[in-house]
Amino acid sequence: MKGFKSYVPVIISILLSFIIVLIMGLTNVKNPNKIEELYNVYIDGELIGSVRSKSKLEKYINSEQKNLKEEYNVDKIYVPNGIDIEKSYTYKGKILSEKEAYKKIKENKSFTIKGYVITISNKEDKEEKHIYSLDKSYFDKAVKNVLYTFENKDNVTKYRKNNQDEIKTTGSTIENIYIDQDISIKESFISTDEEIITNVQDMTKYLLFGSLNEGEEYTVKFGDTIETVAFNNKLSTEEFLIVNPEFTSKNNLLSPGQKVSIALISPVLRMIVEKNVVEDVEKPFETEEKEDSSLASGTEKVEVEGVNGLQRVTEKIQYVNGEELPAVITNVEVLKEPVKKVVVKGTKKSYSSTGRVYSGGGSPAVTSGIWGWPSISPYKITSTFGYRWGKLHKGIDISGCGYGSPIYSAGNGVVVETVSNCPNQGSYSSRCGGGYGNMVWVKNDVGNIWMVYGHLTSDVLVSTGQRVTKGQHIGYMGNSGSSTGTHLHFGTYLGGQDGTGTPFNPFSIY
Repeated sequence: MKGFKSYVPVIISILLSFIIVLIMGLTNVKNPNKIEELYNVYIDGELIGSVRSKSKLEKYINSEQKNLKEEYNVDKIYVPNGIDIEKSYTYKGKILSEKEAYKKIKENKSFTIKGYVITISNKEDKEEKHIYSLDKSYFDKAVKNVLYTFENKDNVTKYRKNNQDEIKTTGSTIENIYIDQDISIKESFISTDEEIITNVQDMTKYLLFGSLNEGEEYTVKFGDTIETVAFNNKLSTEEFLIVNPEFTSKNNLLSPGQKVSIALISPVLRMIVEKNVVEDVEKPFETEEKEDSSLASGTEKVEVEGVNGLQRVTEKIQYVNGEELPAVITNVEVLKEPVKKVVVKGTKKSYSSTGRVYSGGGSPAVTSGIWGWPSISPYKITSTFGYRWGKLHKGIDISGCGYGSPIYSAGNGVVVETVSNCPNQGSYSSRCGGGYGNMVWVKNDVGNIWMVYGHLTSDVLVSTGQRVTKGQHIGYMGNSGSSTGTHLHFGTYLGGQDGTGTPFNPFSIY
């Protein structure tokens, strides 16, 4: 008995402890509203439930998304954009397991990876384009590749090292290279439902084509040339060579059955290269006409043959993605004066058997032949007839003569339309005059050929219904309408104006 008594206090303590634990347990069963530390999970602001640990949910997501990690070659997958996980002290309710929360998130959102958002903003219209990349270095390297697409790599290297060859007679030097857009690069969590670029090659392709989609292919037929395949598929020959780098010249031969790319280039960047160019160009001879009353009217003979001269022209030229904009001629040095052509025209009247009078002669022409040239000399052709970026340039651009230089009618005909109320925009966004700005349309007397003289100043010198002759002064070179600088857009059409007639290369008439 004495030994048992010594254990009584211990037994009583154990019983009391058990009673206390039992009471506390019963108390909790009766009071389920105990405040706990949890993490509320929201999808686009809507609560879907709570989890006990934010870090465990994030780890579960990362462990479950093995396919995404392999696809993008990354070590970690993150919660989607639009998912918020916030600490909260709340009453105990139904708590989601990591698996349950993951399933709800996966049903509603795409998971994210760390990467970079490249935002390109055009300065004029403020339109923004977003490119998503795993590594910002892909963009830097791709920009160089794009530049080398439009400009010779050796020339760029010499420009950067400041060791370009000095122009002693003719040649060109690069004066500036830049991108005419605002560009920002920021690290961010990118949703995997976006088009995420994962290498330099794809980034280069995207910057050139505006897409990663595979371009169309064309099967070469007998008689095809690079020039005909390009034109028939809305490409310039330069663009064809870009999308088919295995060819080095437009004169390379194509083989029937051969597959070539006809993907349309649509550059994302405005890559600007400014050059100083010195070149020797012909100085056209003028034609002088003399009257001779001893020759029958309507007859003529060449007294002195004309010979073109030679002049050295210095120009400032800006190229946008390889496309030459209107040039500015800064200096002209005559190396050889032209020899004027002298034509003697008869004025003696003669009579037909019916007694009707035939008169010859006419207004002096700027050049001999049916067609005259519409501008003064020297001039620069900055854009030819053909496709550029999938759009047909329906004429030639003549520049370098200077703002306000005279524009002449290239042939005899009737003025069918004029526009003279467009301001000097100097911006290609202006659609005044249907894009041509101040302009003159002439229906010529020969061959049902219609001509347009576009981007003139507002000082148009002719009016609708008026007859004009070859060499007649009809306006001044300007920069109105959809223009990228001072130049003349000279277009030729068969059978009507733009929209009804068929455009053709103006050089084909000379």
